[in-house]
Amino acid sequence: MTTSSLKPVTRETSAYVRDKGVRPVIATISGSILTLRAKGLRSRETLDFAHLYELAVKQRVITERAEKRALKRSRK
Repeated sequence: MTTSSLKPVTRETSAYVRDKGVRPVIATISGSILTLRAKGLRSRETLDFAHLYELAVKQRVITERAEKRALKRSRK
């Protein structure tokens, strides 16, 4: 597997957002940083992959707990 280097790689994604019209999302990966922006706009959102991973794990745990609670409630 190729590791991400410090040389930025930019791609247009298949995701669309509503920001001053419907626009595709542009993603740039540079090392462990992900930068997102709507095509044609200058505003950017910058995220760290380690933080994204932790956020995804927390969301999965919250979803699993909610499913367990719902299952316990339906058994009663």
